[in-house]
Amino acid sequence: MINFHKFNFLDCKKLKTYLDEKNLYLYEYNPYWIFTNASFYKPEICFSNEYVFIRYNLPEIGKVYYPPIKNQGGNLEMTLLEMIEDANSLEIPFYLGPIPNSEKNRYEALSYKILENENLSTYIFNMSELANLNLNKNYKSDMKQFNKEHKDLFLKKVKKEDFTQIIEFISKIRDKEDELEFYPKINQLKECMDHLYELDLIGVLLLDEKDTYGFAIGSLMDNCFYYHLMFYDKEKKGSLPMLISALAKYAGSFARFAAMPAHHGKKELKELYESLNPLRIENYNGNFNV
Repeated sequence: MINFHKFNFLDCKKLKTYLDEKNLYLYEYNPYWIFTNASFYKPEICFSNEYVFIRYNLPEIGKVYYPPIKNQGGNLEMTLLEMIEDANSLEIPFYLGPIPNSEKNRYEALSYKILENENLSTYIFNMSELANLNLNKNYKSDMKQFNKEHKDLFLKKVKKEDFTQIIEFISKIRDKEDELEFYPKINQLKECMDHLYELDLIGVLLLDEKDTYGFAIGSLMDNCFYYHLMFYDKEKKGSLPMLISALAKYAGSFARFAAMPAHHGKKELKELYESLNPLRIENYNGNFNV
């Protein structure tokens, strides 16, 4: 039996030690992302001598198991059977994912039918490319115009005491947000701000003396920076690339690569990611489809 417990703050740092230098860029393997989204995905974890086990709730599917994360190593086939027994004890199907691209062949060799879920994939970028979006032909004119209209524009590194200002800004643009995503994002924001210093999160505000135009926050794992949340005023053309670039400039001294979460089937986000020249896409693979 696998002795799962509720994923908590202390598990973040511990899990990170198992993942460092494994080059697992898939977004769902970021421990800070798991923790700050815990109210939505309800993750559970178990550290054994051989493997780390994680299971979580995917609303469209139900309980899903991460592939076992190797510690000292063991028999993968036998370990998967142990996980299937755990699922059977809960009387649920054994759903497995996310499976990294590098592990896909191993699971197919064990007769698992593996499917790619494009809407859950992670886009990987060169950090310097994002930091210099003002040179990108797709955004150069928009960013130049944005700077021209907001001559007193400046960037501010986020502190805990900025939480009220961020909430006020989000409330202002609330009617422009996707209703289904709004409350999970607010819960994630609260967790990010509550643990801003403990998790070494990096966030910025894009503002001038009159108004706020954007907020973004993310975390570091190994040599990659992960954009967790981005709120921007969609009526101010150029605010999004300005925000992405601003955070990349802050985080660029710590990381070579940047990761952005999936577009979730949104055409405008997919077009944005592809226009930013991704280095590659890390596919979210599983034995199910969303």
